[in-house]
This record gives sequence, structure tokens and C-alpha cells, in this order.
Amino acid sequence: MILAEPPPSQGDVHFRVLGIPVRIHPFFWIVALILGIQGSEVPPAKVLIWIFVLLLSIVVHELGHALMQRHYGGRPRIVLYGMGGLAICDDCNRSSRSQILISLAGPGAGFLLAAILLLTIRIVGHQGGVSLGSISEEGAPDLVGIPLMGATFYWKPFQTYQANLMVFDLLWVNVMWGAINLLPIYPLDGGRISRELCLLGQPRQGIMLSLQISIVAASAMAVVGLSWGSLFVALMFGYLAYTSYQALQAYRASR
Repeated sequence: MILAEPPPSQGDVHFRVLGIPVRIHPFFWIVALILGIQGSEVPPAKVLIWIFVLLLSIVVHELGHALMQRHYGGRPRIVLYGMGGLAICDDCNRSSRSQILISLAGPGAGFLLAAILLLTIRIVGHQGGVSLGSISEEGAPDLVGIPLMGATFYWKPFQTYQANLMVFDLLWVNVMWGAINLLPIYPLDGGRISRELCLLGQPRQGIMLSLQISIVAASAMAVVGLSWGSLFVALMFGYLAYTSYQALQAYRASR
């Protein structure tokens, strides 16, 4: 998701999904573990569920990009590393339309995974869905709900703590992270979409405009992170604001 592809290492894990090669760098496991053990006395089962959810969600996200890249004539590959994931394609169509659709396909795949999860919950006989109001309006006071992006994703709890935790983590990562990834902040997917749209309107000034938008949006998210009490979010988006500012200065100097 962020920065550049790491060099190959002896600890890499290799496999294929739908014919697309996937490589997992060792730093992916390290960062996933760090994110999973935040807090004191975290049960091992909770950490393992988190790592599984993160692995599945990022692979699905990058697979959305990669399948769209392949649709546009490319031969993509997926790399998971310490900062998330990358769908890399050196030979796919570079038109603005194709690049916008490729960028949208990643978050779209995550949203689809969340929808399939809720549908599966209903198929196995549990109530579940999305409500724009309170879950009490759904007629079942024992429902579990997660407020995400102005809606409440809910389900009737399973008997085991582990099953409920997996549902919670899958919805949180694929809905919340997917929506954040669509913000116009470079190099997130939304930042790439913003750049392509700015280039359509102002070919000469488009890159500078997209970087200016990225600086403002990333700075705002850093403030939001502080309001959430999340130092990680504040630092990450503060760093993205800084890198966008550096890129803007470098682009101005090159011109």
C-alpha cells in the first residue's frame, strides 16, 4: 500500500492466487504481530485471529488491484510487506480510466469480502446486515454492532468469542480501512485516483494540485488520529503529509 517493493529475502513466502504470484516479506509478519499485541495480556488466540484477518484482507485487497491490472493487459504480482501490500504491474494500460478503475478495485474487493461475510452469517441462520440507524430498530436487542462510516454493521453473536472476534476484525479492516484508503492522500488508492482526475482537468498543474490536496487531507487525518487517541494513525498520516510536501517541493524544483 505504501512506499516501494522490498528486495527479495530468504524468509519470503511464495504462493499463487488465481494464477497471480504472491510474495510475503518477513516484515509483514513482524508488523502484523506488533499491531495484534497492542495492550496488556493479549490472548494468543486474539493475535492469531488478527494476523489471519490481516493476511486475508490485504491479499483480497491487492488481488482486486491485480485482477483489474490483468484485465488491462498486465502481468501483475502481489507483495505483502511491513507497510501493507502492493499490486505491481509494469506492463498494464496506463490510461487515466484504467488507472482509476485499478485503484478502485482494491477497496472494492474488501467491501465485497465484507458483504460476503454478512451474507454468509445470514446463510448459516444468524441475523446480520447493515443498518443506517440503531441496531435496536432491527428487532433483536442481543445483536452485536460496529458503527463504521455512518452505518452500523451488525450480527447475532456466535457462541464462541473467537468467531465473534473474527467477524469484528474482518468488518473493521475491510470496511474502515477500505474507506480510509479512498481518501485523496498519496500514495493511497484515493490519492492515485485524485492524481488521475487532476491530470484530466489540468495536465500541467494536475500533479501539484493532487499533492496539495494530499497534504491537506493527510494533515487532517493526523489531527483526527490524535482525537481518536491513536498515536499510530497520527504519525502515519503526519508522515504521509510530509512525504507529499517533499514530493511537491521536488516537483516544483524540477520544473
